[in-house]
Amino acid sequence: DTLHLNGIEVFTSEMRAEKNVFDLSFLTPCCIIMGDEGRGVQPYLAKAADAFFKIPMSTNFDSLNVSVATGMVLY
Repeated sequence: DTLHLNGIEVFTSEMRAEKNVFDLSFLTPCCIIMGDEGRGVQPYLAKAADAFFKIPMSTNFDSLNVSVATGMVLY
């Protein structure tokens, strides 16, 4: 709630999301929530999301290490 009240968008990683990370606009202040490899994002955090995104992958990997995925998103 505090983030939204201050005009900060919340983007949440989700393997089954429709949007790719490249579809998001990072031109406005935003918060990025990354889930861990085992459980993903906690449900109470996912409720705050303005948009869900995934990192497109060309192989059959289920997920990336959260530190690697975060580095890719922040880059």
